[in-house]
Amino acid sequence: MSLAVLAAVLLVQLVAPQVWNQHGWVVLVAGLLIGLPHGAVDHLVPAHLLRESAPRLLLVIAGYAATAVAAWAVFRSVPAIALGVFVALSVLHFGTGEVVFDDERAGSRLHRFPLRDPVAVLATGGAALLLPVLREPATSAPLIALLVPGSSGLLPSWLSTGGVVLVLAAVAVTLVHRLRRRRWLAAGEVALLAAVGLLVAPLAAFGAYFGAWHALRHIARMVAEDPGNAADLAAGRLARPVARFAVGAAVPTVASLAALAGSWALAGGWRGFVTANLALLAGLTVPHVLVVVWWDRRRAAAAGDLTARPGKVG
Repeated sequence: MSLAVLAAVLLVQLVAPQVWNQHGWVVLVAGLLIGLPHGAVDHLVPAHLLRESAPRLLLVIAGYAATAVAAWAVFRSVPAIALGVFVALSVLHFGTGEVVFDDERAGSRLHRFPLRDPVAVLATGGAALLLPVLREPATSAPLIALLVPGSSGLLPSWLSTGGVVLVLAAVAVTLVHRLRRRRWLAAGEVALLAAVGLLVAPLAAFGAYFGAWHALRHIARMVAEDPGNAADLAAGRLARPVARFAVGAAVPTVASLAALAGSWALAGGWRGFVTANLALLAGLTVPHVLVVVWWDRRRAAAAGDLTARPGKVG
């Protein structure tokens, strides 16, 4: 499904570019809303996947809330710095998610720590987020200006050009490595992410990636790693595992949707909505990223990967 959605978005851009150029914000808002459930079950990571005890689980939840509040406060206080950190953290999160998903799909049970493949992380995470933002600074400037009050939103040309070149170099290295290992699907995915990041209108590119690619793959990981789903998945039954995830994500997702709906009604359009709510979304995203990094480290440590030699580019 992820491949089909991004391929369709790319095809529309090539055939009728005015559609996403004018209405890309629809895909962005839809992608953000569709992607909400993937972060709504962070409480299940320590509770079920990592088998944490009740006292430690309470500490994790308290730390999650405190981190969210701190991130929100920083974003409101120093938005320019916070936005830069937020983008870097997001690239890391998207890229590591791609590396882990690709490993598990390939049947690897070593659970290597994804940061051992920094080039692959930059290639996939950078293609998803940095290419849409950096390739056309004038297009991204109005949105950045909304997020950083008082700024023009224009990035220095050296930063935009250098960032695009760096990401494309990482894409080329990762693509060659995967082709040499005959990992055709993984190579095709890197190429598709780069094509979407380079060609599709930025708002539509990121919205489609976040909702139809990143969120769905994260949910697939959660469903596969839940020990309560082991018997059903082994027998090829998906209905009950998906239902278990839906039940766990229902209350946080509904609460988030209600809050966002109220904000949309008060914001007066998508620009006001983004301006008013990015600090809140960033506050929730930071602890989500940290939970996933913690999860990856625990799984890699259990497999002995953190004491192993660094692996090659994925």
